Amino acid sequence: MGKARRVLRCYKCGTILQSEDIDQKGYIPPTVLKRETLSAHVLYCQECFDQMKKLNSGELSSKVDGQILKILDDAIATDAVIIWVVDLFSFNGTFKMDLVKKIKGLKVMVIGTKYDLFNHKKYPKEHLVKYLDERFNDVGISPSSILIIGNDDSYNPKDLINDIHEFRQGHDVYMIGTSLSGKTSLINRIMKNYENNFRWNIKTENYPGTNVKVLEIPLSNSSFLYELPGLSLDTSALSKVEKDLQKFIVPKKQIKETSFKLNEGESCFFGGLAIITLIKGEPTAFKAFTAEGIESKKVHSSKLEETFKNNIHSRMVRPVSDLIVNFADVDLFEYEMEDDDLCHDIAIEGLGWFSFKANGQTIRVAFPHGAALKETPSKLF
Repeated sequence: MGKARRVLRCYKCGTILQSEDIDQKGYIPPTVLKRETLSAHVLYCQECFDQMKKLNSGELSSKVDGQILKILDDAIATDAVIIWVVDLFSFNGTFKMDLVKKIKGLKVMVIGTKYDLFNHKKYPKEHLVKYLDERFNDVGISPSSILIIGNDDSYNPKDLINDIHEFRQGHDVYMIGTSLSGKTSLINRIMKNYENNFRWNIKTENYPGTNVKVLEIPLSNSSFLYELPGLSLDTSALSKVEKDLQKFIVPKKQIKETSFKLNEGESCFFGGLAIITLIKGEPTAFKAFTAEGIESKKVHSSKLEETFKNNIHSRMVRPVSDLIVNFADVDLFEYEMEDDDLCHDIAIEGLGWFSFKANGQTIRVAFPHGAALKETPSKLF
């Protein structure tokens, strides 16, 4: 009688896994197949795993619009300075590396926006300044200045204009940031207190040699602030769901904090968009930071796929995207944490993050396919 053997497939691409030929499809190192029990781990072929690792480490595969990079060639040629606007809620520490490589030699000011979404008493600006400084330094950019602002704070736009003038030292300024980063709101605040005493007018037109529309604001008779279009959100969870669902993901008021505890083998759903599971380790307390429209529910991981499927139809835990119709439409990533007893975050770009103390756990996260996931030291603790 023949002996049955399960044929293993890559969870992401479905290719049959093999460990004999590294140059063929489906290759997976033999040591991975022998790791503990196969049922406890999601298996990816080496090609898919490398792609996931790049997303997790911030080496995003998406390309910045070539014309925006072309515009930044002028910034390099004129030794201009960069203002990089960052959405404090959505930013998870991942970067578009084409952009990083382009401006690495320039002077950079980082402005973190939407501080009004945070509890100011619990989370002072110093925590966020430290977080942004560490994440930018991780990719080789050492910010010359970091500002944290919100729509409800007392930061005077005139002070911002003065800070920009002091920072730029007579050079042109190129302002960059993703769509929805708060860049437009920041420009509007500047414009309310802007006085144009120069021979040039404010204008929006195609940047020379491109078809990219750029806002051009005179800073003197010989220098300008160029606001570039928002960079794409192609690695954000926002780009993986329907437009009418984005309103549940983007916070409109103070960020919702959800505390929960997982025992080994337990999971917590966050709508139909994210799941965090404690695969192995001591009971762990988590705190989730999401928009107010994200609902949560704990389940046992043995019923994970069944619950996920049922939730698509019942919508008991919302929001649910019609673009994520089964468990194969989410990516899975596991973290084997160190036992350092320090607070860490696992963040899904555009959706929020989970904070917890690392003590050697194995944590699995399910999240929208193609979104960027990253583990970092905590943003707030």
